[in-house]
Parts: sequence; C-alpha cells; structure tokens
Amino acid sequence: MTYQLSIQKIQDVCLFELTWGRGQRLRTQVPYPAQLDTCYQRWQRAYVNFYKRALRGRVGVVGQVRSASPDLHSQLVQAEARLLSEFHRWLRQGDLTDIRKTLSIAARDTSIDLFLNCAPLETARLPWETWEIASEFGGGQIRIARSPNNIRIAPQAPASQRRKARVLVILGDETGLNFAGDRQALKSLQTLVDITFIGWTPGQDTVALKQAICQAIADPLGWDILFFAGHSNEADTVAGHIYVAPQTALAIRELHPYLQTAQKHGLQFALFNSCSGLTIADALIEMGLSQVAIMREPIHNQVAQSFLLQFLQSLATQADVQDALQAACRYLKLDQHLTYPSAYLVPSLFRHPDSVPFQIQTQDWRQALKQWLPGPKQAVALGAVALLSVLPSVRETLLSGRLLTQALYRNLTGQISATPPEVVLVQIDDASRRESPDLVDISPIHLGYLARLVESLTQLQAQVIGIDYLLDFPQPELAPILAETVRETIEANGAWLIFSAVLEGEQETGVNPESNIIDRAWAMQAYTNAPQWYLVLPWEPEACQEVCPFPYLLALTARHHQTATTPQPNLNRSRPLRSDLMAAVTLSSDTALQAVAERRIAPITAFSIRFRQRWLRPILDFSLPPNQVFYRVSAHELLTDTIDPETAAAIANASVVLIGGVGYVEGGVYAPSSDIYPAPPAVAYWRRQRSNRNSERTLAGVEAIAYNVHHQLQSHLVFPVPALWLVGLASVIGPALAIYGLPPLKTRRHKLLLLAVITTGYGWISLQAAISANLLLPWLLPSVTVWIYGLPRIWRL
Repeated sequence: MTYQLSIQKIQDVCLFELTWGRGQRLRTQVPYPAQLDTCYQRWQRAYVNFYKRALRGRVGVVGQVRSASPDLHSQLVQAEARLLSEFHRWLRQGDLTDIRKTLSIAARDTSIDLFLNCAPLETARLPWETWEIASEFGGGQIRIARSPNNIRIAPQAPASQRRKARVLVILGDETGLNFAGDRQALKSLQTLVDITFIGWTPGQDTVALKQAICQAIADPLGWDILFFAGHSNEADTVAGHIYVAPQTALAIRELHPYLQTAQKHGLQFALFNSCSGLTIADALIEMGLSQVAIMREPIHNQVAQSFLLQFLQSLATQADVQDALQAACRYLKLDQHLTYPSAYLVPSLFRHPDSVPFQIQTQDWRQALKQWLPGPKQAVALGAVALLSVLPSVRETLLSGRLLTQALYRNLTGQISATPPEVVLVQIDDASRRESPDLVDISPIHLGYLARLVESLTQLQAQVIGIDYLLDFPQPELAPILAETVRETIEANGAWLIFSAVLEGEQETGVNPESNIIDRAWAMQAYTNAPQWYLVLPWEPEACQEVCPFPYLLALTARHHQTATTPQPNLNRSRPLRSDLMAAVTLSSDTALQAVAERRIAPITAFSIRFRQRWLRPILDFSLPPNQVFYRVSAHELLTDTIDPETAAAIANASVVLIGGVGYVEGGVYAPSSDIYPAPPAVAYWRRQRSNRNSERTLAGVEAIAYNVHHQLQSHLVFPVPALWLVGLASVIGPALAIYGLPPLKTRRHKLLLLAVITTGYGWISLQAAISANLLLPWLLPSVTVWIYGLPRIWRL
C-alpha cells in the first residue's frame, strides 16, 4: 500500500496530510518553529565552510577534503546535532501523533514506502530522511522517498529485463574535480551492466557536444540508468542546469524531449551525483521518469565518489535503488562520519508513487530461460501456428503453394535439366476418343483398343509397359484379343507388362483372373493406392514378394531390364515372375538397381502416420515441368499408318512406357473414386508457361504415376521437412534474434529491415535447398514464428 505525506508550510504553520488506501486521510497542522530555519542555515554555513573546496556546484578550486581545523569540524558536528535535535523535537509534537501511529502500525508486519512532498522549496531542504517515525510505537521499517508536488505524466511501464542493464554515463565539466573515482566505481559493475561514457574532451566543440549528449540519451537501444557526474545548480525557470563543459550548461528543460524518448526505450532511474539537485529531481519526475537520486546540497568530489562506490556495491547485490541509497547513507554516517561529517544528510531519492524501485537483475539460469519463453499473447500465437502446422488440410494447401513457388524459382533461375525423360506417357484423351468409335464408352476401357496400343508399342520396341487401367470388369468378347496380344508381345521381344491393381486388405485385386489376360509366370500387376501427391514406396524389404506399389515396380523392373538378362518374361516359365525378379534384385550388385531396390518407407514416416502426419515422406515434385518428367503422346497417334519419328525414338529409348487415361469428362473430376484431380498450382503454371497442348485444368492419376516413376528412376526423392519441426526450431531462433540480434540496431526501421532480410534470405535458402539437397523446407509458418518473437521487441520502441 502507498502512503503519501504532503507537507506544506504557510507562514508560521505547517499542514500535514497523510493519504493511503481507498481514500483514507489524516490532516493536522503544526506550528513551524522559526528556530528550525535558523538551525538549518547555521548547519548549511558550517557544511559549506567545511567542504568549500572541490564542490560539485559552480567551479571551485582544485583540491581534496583538507585536514580541517578542529573548529570547522566541531562547528559542523555541533550544527548538525542542533539541527536534528530541533527537527525531531518538532516532529514529535502531539499534533502529529495520529500520523506517526498510523504509519507505525502499518509498518509492524512489513516495510512500507512513505512518499513525502514538501512546499515550499526551503521546507524540502530539511533532512526528512532522518525522521524515525516508527521507533516511538515499535513499528518496522518505513522507507522515505520524495515526490514532487506536481506530477503530470504517468511513469512508463518498465521494459522487459534486458540481458544486461544499460547505463549511460555523462561526465560533465571536470574543472576543479576528478572523475577517476567515478569511473573506477562504475567499471566495477561492468560484469552486470553495459556502460557507455560520454563527455567533454579538451578542444571539442560545445555545440556538437550538446547534440551528442542529447542523441545519446535518445538512443533507440535504450538505457536503464542515466548517470551524471559534474557541476549542477538549481534554477527554477529551467528546472536546473548541468554543466557539460567549461562555461557550457544544459538546462533540464532542454533535455525534456530526449528524456521522454529515453523513457519510452526503458529508462527507469537517473542518478545526478552533483550539487543542489532538488529542482532537477522535481522536473524529471514531473516529466515522467519514475525515480531519481540527487544531492540536495553541494557535495564534495570525494564524498560524491565515496557515496557512489557504496551505492553501486549495493546495487550489485541486487538491492533496489532505495535500499542502495539508504545503505550508502548509513556508510557515510557510521563509517565515514569523522572524515565526511554530515554528508549522509545530503542524498535523497525522488520517486513516482506508482513506481517500483529499480534494481539490477542478475541473469541466473531461470531469468535467462524466461527471456527465451514466449509471453502470454506470443504463446497463443505460437500455439495457433503449431496447430496449423499439423492440420492435414493446411499442410496440403501450404505444400501446393510451396511447390508453385519452387516452380517459379526454377523457371526464373533456369535450373531445369535438359536430360530427355525416361518415361513415355501414352494418354487416352479426348482427341483419341474422337478418332475411335471404340472409346465412345470409356468405362470400362475397350480391351480391343488397348490390345492395338500394346501391339503398336511392341513394334516400336517398348520394353517395360505399364497399363494404368483396372481390368477387373469382365469383357468376354474382347478379353481374348488382349490376351493374345499380350502373349505375342512377350513371345516376340520379351517385353515386361505390368498391370495396375488396387490393394484391398493385404491382397492385390487387378486383372480379372477369368479373362486369362495375364499369368503370374510371365506378367505382373501392382497396386496404385497411394496418398495423393506423395511417392509410393514399399513398407518392408520383403513386401514386394506379395504386394508392391505400381510405380515402384515399374522403376525396379526398368533398372533390372537395363542391367541383367535373367529373369525375363517368357511364356514357358512356371515360377512367379515377380518372385524371381525380387530374388535377382537382391543378388545384383548394380548400384543403380540397388538405389531403387533399397527404398522403403522411413520409420519416422511410419511413426507419424498414427498422428495423421507424413513426416519426411517423399513428395511428387511438381516444381519440375511435366515435359522434363515424361514424354507425352496421344494414343491415337500410335494407331496411324505413319508415326512421328521423334515419338518412335522416344518410345524405343524409354525406360518405361505408361498407358492411361487423361482429361476426359467421364473421369469424374472431384468424384470420390475419380482418377482425375484438379491440377496442382505448379503443374498449371508449367502448362501456361510451356504452351503445352495439354491445357486441361486437371491432372490424371497416370500423370502422377509418371512423376512417381521418374522420381524413382532418377533418384529424385524430395523430402518435405515437417512444418512443426521448423516451427520448433524457429521458436529457438526467434527469441535468440530478439535477444541478441535486434537490440544492437538503432531504429525500428533497421530492425524491421533485419527481419525482412532474414525472412527473404531463409526463403532463398529453402528454394535452393529443394534443388541442391532435395529438402523442401517450409517457409511461411517458421517465418511467422520468428516474426511473432521479433515484432513485440521492435514495437516496444
């Protein structure tokens, strides 16, 4: 609870008013003894006579506290005793009993702060800090601070604790003084605070010095403590002067705008280790500074340094400024009373009644950790970002946008391979349907039409043919035609034929077994079930003996065909072709083949699936243009009398030829069982850029399979780093940047620019990493996380 005691002298009467709590008030008036002013004036004369050399007021004579004559010393001691005796006698009057008792009772269980404001100025010069209010009634500690009569501005809320408190030291005019002791005392705190010195040097232009001091006070990095050493004087009209150079003074009123800026940046405490600072303290508190320590009387240079050393030593032990000032005064009173008599009566602390006494916080591990932890609002924002990073719908949307950005970057930087694609896509599209009456009804696919395509591919020396049609629907009239063509193809050139299937439970359901189109001894089938836009890989090393992903088996077969002679499709075989293929792959030493064979779903991916995540599961990299991934040919072009030589060469040199449907309406876009999907943004971008004749706004499942096979053959496995992981990393980088990176910058603009540069730089790194290291780093959510930490630190300016 705050207790405020207003003391106002009107002629020969002093009005005392104590206020506290919720409107409680005690008032009384006490006659003011004229002899108290006489005692004060005699003490002041004795004090100035004793310390008349090297006072931090107007320029004096260089010197130290001399060995004063016994008369001067005893005169000061006697004057002090008379002053305090008369002062305390007056304050013990019965009219003040209620006030003293109220304060004593309040202080019985805990220490309290009492704020005094005195008028006129002569009353404020009295040593109110020596009033032992609680001793009469057995109370506890009452800490006396002063406050001005007028307070127009509320104090700024304390800034968050810096890693180290920052201290600006202004060393003023040193004429007749010596600041070596001040410097030494301040440097003893360098392990706890960052200290910056500024002051006049011989020959320096005084106008430039004034500007430098003002700019230093308003430094955007902010200060916790402002310290001035030198000469100063009271001046009612300008709230006091400080002398920054010989014959050069700065009025406190001139510093007003710069001090206001410093308060916004975190300035909490000012110490003017100079003379006659009552009007200075009044003005600073009135301007909004929360606490100021001053000397009410002229102060000797050595006394000022001795006081400062003790004051700083107490601050170093985490005492607040009020306790530190009291400790320094006790030291002067008890340990230095013979050398520096009456010096303990001079220091005073002025505070705003709503302020919390400033103290230097040492950075133990708990406080250091606190700086790294988010505030309440930051925690809410970070929680929202973390939640967004794990929502499947958000993840897929951001992934699509990320791949579009990657496609733009590839195109702008020209990082596109010129290697001819290994995959040829024979697409049964609308053009093919217009040319053939067999395709009027497209579902199920006309097996006779499919047979003619296989026959044409056989003539063009296609070696590995994948058919992305599910042939589970019986077509008794047409099935023998396709069956005969398949047998002729295998017998003619030993081509590998792989048909698509679906995985139901733990079994592949594909070509209708009653149709006799294929036999496990000389043809294969594999499942096409897969998460949309992700690479399909086996779960276990032995998985492909029974069930195997369609694109993976196509790539594995293509690499085996290029590197080994056995096994090969043959109508005379009796063992399952896929089993023999897997056995041969296991024994092969070819690195290209093993690169495909050893790929499996990573354990971390398998683990994340239970949380509906796909951590580090390779994606289909749509940032690659389709014409780099596969060579596209319309099915009807293969059934003409003359085939384009380029197409013929592409098929003959292809590692894999895929047959599938692309773009026709019956594909059922947006239907749950559809094999036709809206085109990913990156694919749509490439189609616009390349003026591709395939201008559909859709992407067929067989096109996704073509990407899948390309990635398997080219070992182009792009791993998307989970956004949640990078958000976690950004939760470390963000506070590190806020604590260490932003504070050295001087302006809000520079801080914002740094965040923008870091965000842009990380964006470039993430784009290049996808090309150079096949790591797709999320950009948006980690960047937002860093800004969540950075913006509050910037806007506190």
